[in-house]
Amino acid sequence: MSPWLTRLVLDPRHRGIRTLLADGGRQHTWLMHLAPDHLGDQPRRAAGLLYRIEDSSRGPVILVQTATEPLLDALPMDGVIQAATRKLAPQLDALHTGAKLRYRIVANPTKRWGNSAPEPALVGKLHVFHGPAALTWWTDRAPAAGLAIESTDWRPLDDTIINGRTRHARAQFDGTATITDPDMLREAVRTGIGRSQSYGCGLLSLALLTPVTERSQA
Repeated sequence: MSPWLTRLVLDPRHRGIRTLLADGGRQHTWLMHLAPDHLGDQPRRAAGLLYRIEDSSRGPVILVQTATEPLLDALPMDGVIQAATRKLAPQLDALHTGAKLRYRIVANPTKRWGNSAPEPALVGKLHVFHGPAALTWWTDRAPAAGLAIESTDWRPLDDTIINGRTRHARAQFDGTATITDPDMLREAVRTGIGRSQSYGCGLLSLALLTPVTERSQA
């Protein structure tokens, strides 16, 4: 089953949109309207819902990925300037070993301390990586997503805030990579990478740099 990608351009002057952008919980609830009801105990995972907020010349944009065709008619559209959706099958089918691509991901660079924690009180606690350690967090995980990283630019983003209290750290990683395992990469695109996937983290976006015609020459 191929996922779908929806691009929502938002009106930053709209009061409801400003409220939406300030709270990750509201974002999650709003975007789940794109998925069917009755998805079981883990509806976000069953819906394949992943999203990322970006800026554009027209206003803030939310990129939303779903496992099935999104129910745009069910999404409250107040403050939405434009909505467009497409199936990702052609892009995912074109992935092949050795191809070079550009990637982008906003992720939650964290780990839960185990017995190797620097002090006993930290065992079981969630640790957020900053600076070079955040970059290492991403480059350590990329191979399991079928990618050999060639270059990476990263920048910290504002935390996502839930209900005015809980914070989820975010960092954006952009760069180039070579595909080492297309199937692992497709799975990473479908299921996301890292924690806080309900709140705008984990969506991996790809753009091939190697022409598809080179597949027949390999």
